[in-house]
Amino acid sequence: MEATLQNGKVTLKIDKKTAESIAENITELDGEISNGARALCSVLQDGVYELENEFRQPPHAFDEQAPRQPSVEE
Repeated sequence: MEATLQNGKVTLKIDKKTAESIAENITELDGEISNGARALCSVLQDGVYELENEFRQPPHAFDEQAPRQPSVEE
């Protein structure tokens, strides 16, 4: 884990295994923790999800240049 402070912003670099472990421990203490800890847990879970999720929306998915599905009607 690495922490840096630049221009009043703190950046934490945490490996996936550590992030999962911290989030899991926070989740287990759910009734006994602050809102800040819950927010940290949410950020860590989002980060782990982003590491695992490789889906990227294809270009032009929702505009007039979007690829069209073949029609099933004759």
